[in-house]
Amino acid sequence: MDKIIGFNDLKVGQRVKVKGKPGESGTFSALEISVKAPAEYSEIEGLIQSFDAQKNALRIMNRDLMLSGSVEVKTLQSNASGLQALKVGDMIKLKGKYSEAQGFVPEKIKVKQSFGFNVEELQGDINKIDYENKTLQVNGFAVAANAKTTIEGF
Repeated sequence: MDKIIGFNDLKVGQRVKVKGKPGESGTFSALEISVKAPAEYSEIEGLIQSFDAQKNALRIMNRDLMLSGSVEVKTLQSNASGLQALKVGDMIKLKGKYSEAQGFVPEKIKVKQSFGFNVEELQGDINKIDYENKTLQVNGFAVAANAKTTIEGF
């Protein structure tokens, strides 16, 4: 059963799911933070802001990501397809690995049904925490919490 916890209860290395919106200057504004069980992959879910199939680059949550040609892509029809199937405005979930040296490296992309809520999501391990400023880093994104952010643990 999840319970409401405080920001100071969060720890480096914990896996969290952060729902929110890209904010000013590359910061992700957290609406909800949930502590999760450890998992192999990190995840990013959001709308494609721009996509360059020639360069295998896409922009999501105000961040540019390079894609390898071997990244697995699944469309809403659940059939595997190439990067050319992606388009601006698609809601996608990226699964991959995060390291400080390489950043977030996507391995799988799944096009999702968009319900128009425009809430985007990060899921991964907390890399850094600044308790004083209520910020943390997940998948290389600076995440800002505020008094309205709900934080749940288990």
